Amino acid sequence: MKMNSDVLTVIRNINFLFDTNYSEKGFLTESHHDAISFFTTQACWYYAYILKKIFPNGDVYLGDFSVGHVIFNLNNKYYDVRGEYYFYNKEKFYCDKEVIGSPEYDHSFHKEVINLCDLIVKDINIKFQTIEENNTLNKI
Repeated sequence: MKMNSDVLTVIRNINFLFDTNYSEKGFLTESHHDAISFFTTQACWYYAYILKKIFPNGDVYLGDFSVGHVIFNLNNKYYDVRGEYYFYNKEKFYCDKEVIGSPEYDHSFHKEVINLCDLIVKDINIKFQTIEENNTLNKI
C-alpha cells in the first residue's frame, strides 16, 4: 500500500479505530480499555508492531529494563500510542530488527492480541486506500 499519510495521522486513526471498534470486543470484553490505556499497560510492543506493519521502512525499538517501553522509529522520529515520543535515549533503546518482541509477551492472549493488531492494520490500510482512491478520482 502506498502510504502518503504521516505517522501522527495514522496514530490518531488507529486510536480512534481501537476506541470505537475494538475496545470492548473479543478478549477485551470485560476490560473497558481505550487505546492509550491498553497500549501503555505492557502492550506497547503491539503498538510498535502495528506501526511496523503499516510503515515497513520503520523499526521497532525495545527499551532496556530501566525504560520498560517499546517505541517505533521512522525517519529518525520516534512514536508510541500517544504520538511522537520525545524521550528517546540511544543508551536505553536498541533496535529489534527481527520484530521478535520480548519474552514477557508469551502469554495466553498473545495470539489474540496479534490477531487484533492484524485486524487494525487491515482496517487502517483499507481506510487509507479508500482515501487515496478518492483523492485520485477527484483529480481526474
